[in-house]
Amino acid sequence: MRPGSRSSAREWKPGCPEWIVENGSPAAEAARRSVLESLIADDANHLPSLEMAKAWHRRMFEGIAPHPDYLGGFRDAGEVLYCLQDYNVEVGGLPGVSSDHVLAELDRFISEFVAKIHGLDATWPVSDGPPTQEQTEWVVQVAAWAHGEWVRIHPFANGNGRTSRLRTNYVLVRYGFGPALQIRPRPGEPYGLAARGSMATGDHRAMEVVIWLVLARSYGIA
Repeated sequence: MRPGSRSSAREWKPGCPEWIVENGSPAAEAARRSVLESLIADDANHLPSLEMAKAWHRRMFEGIAPHPDYLGGFRDAGEVLYCLQDYNVEVGGLPGVSSDHVLAELDRFISEFVAKIHGLDATWPVSDGPPTQEQTEWVVQVAAWAHGEWVRIHPFANGNGRTSRLRTNYVLVRYGFGPALQIRPRPGEPYGLAARGSMATGDHRAMEVVIWLVLARSYGIA
């Protein structure tokens, strides 16, 4: 069984339990809510970073993760904490990025993400009235890309869906559209199909459709 699978509680390497147990306790829900509140109040005002995602993860999973190495830690083959070395994940038969490429993929991701945010910032703020159709489309594209690439990489041992949805809400909040995508419980279809598409092919257009639907419902037009 590959590390990160959900069918066994065994150790995948000495001293390192697989992370398979979900926690729906009031404390866990309060932690997720606190992270979202800080995203709205402060994080969305800053450029995206890997440290930002690590901090979200640590706050959401303190007291839940089965080993401290997993808290805010990325998978990879070498320069990571012991329990995350060579840790591979698989969701519904679809693998995340291989452990020997995760850190390189994350470096590429954050560089491209910052560039996209700089591009969006250059069109903001909207002077008078709502954003244009073109501006809104760009926000949705960046939000879907950020979600899709994060879930494709699957950098954490667990909690990648929650952090990818925070990535989406980061973009939406920064430009006045959110938060719109729920952090927990996991949204149902068509979100799940879109997330699988991102993991399987790196094509995030289905997630764009999902975000349009979520925004339409949020604004009472669907």
